[in-house]
Amino acid sequence: MKTITFFVNQSLESPAGVGRYFPIAKNLVRMGNKVNIIALHHNFKSLIKKYFIKDGVNVYYVGQMHVLKIGDKKIYLNKLQLIKTVLLSTLKMCLMGLKLKSDIIYVFKPQPINGLAAFITKLFKRKKLFVDCDDYEAQSNKFSSKIEKAIFVLFEDYLPKFANLITIHNSFLIKRYKNLGIKEKKIIYLPNGIEFERFNKINKDIVLKIKDKFKLKNKKIVLYFGSLSLTSGHAIDLLLRSFIIVKKKIKNSALLLVGGGEDFDSLKGYVKKTNINSVIFTGRVNKEEIPAYIKLADVSIDPVYDNLANKCRFPLKILESMAIGTPVITSDVGDRKLIIENEKTGLIVKPGDEKELAQGIIKILTNKNLAKKISRSSPKSIRKYDWGKLTNKLNKIIVS
Repeated sequence: MKTITFFVNQSLESPAGVGRYFPIAKNLVRMGNKVNIIALHHNFKSLIKKYFIKDGVNVYYVGQMHVLKIGDKKIYLNKLQLIKTVLLSTLKMCLMGLKLKSDIIYVFKPQPINGLAAFITKLFKRKKLFVDCDDYEAQSNKFSSKIEKAIFVLFEDYLPKFANLITIHNSFLIKRYKNLGIKEKKIIYLPNGIEFERFNKINKDIVLKIKDKFKLKNKKIVLYFGSLSLTSGHAIDLLLRSFIIVKKKIKNSALLLVGGGEDFDSLKGYVKKTNINSVIFTGRVNKEEIPAYIKLADVSIDPVYDNLANKCRFPLKILESMAIGTPVITSDVGDRKLIIENEKTGLIVKPGDEKELAQGIIKILTNKNLAKKISRSSPKSIRKYDWGKLTNKLNKIIVS
């Protein structure tokens, strides 16, 4: 048994928490390890419990992350607030890291606060350092200054060079870190996964309640679920323009946008201004209800522009939709084509092309045989992305 301490800059409820670092943590615990998570929170002062145990994982919230988030609203700190927050949160994270017993220090999304705290902890404790790289934050995030961006680059590009092991979730980032001089033997391919038990049993009553709530009976449902944030590379604007075309062809179609984000209000305003019919914004929903939303949909969309942000990502919405058997439409950007075989386990369309995306949606909604074929074959095709199997590969390295 090993004791592994995670240093993370986001909460358990964040996409990174739900989709990556917490599933890895709890599966490592199931395999006999002890896991501590030292985390920052988007609204630290609002927390009632700062320490708790979840699924056998010890969770310690120690400070505020570099952005304050209240509901869907992001509040960017001014320079003085940012410096104070970074210094205080780094100190608290570092002190907790030094206090806890660890065999392995594991940094997720290496950034200034968690990166520096983990590096100091490694130096003092003389333990192994693992780094998980699942994004290219320095290129996809908004920064208040060139200095702030340069500091992000420093940790994202250089901390992995001091690591004993780097876990990376897609081929684009593997190439990037190899080009930075990281030796291939230190890199482990660890794609995103899903917990299939969440998708095996879906409550039909919840599905019916959602349909009734949003008046979706007898509708052809086009689904997008995830962040409604255009700055993060999510092409909801592309999907809305495509749906205008779809609606002209299929009168009983409806677009269901599930989730929240910083562009929630502006997207609603765009829909109202352009008078697009049958677009429904649910707002944030409980993550336990997501499988029911996927189940009721006729097609699930991962709208994509061909940009750096999307090349670096491994979208969970694709795997989650495929696990349930809801046909997925996406584009050949990043590793998406490694997951989906066109017209067998989903549809691949040209990135950033609203007309081609619309044609793909119409194709799925009108071609029952194709939709059924994809629905039957897609769940079987992604069994290798089970988090238990993926974490087992990592565990073998940890215990060796």
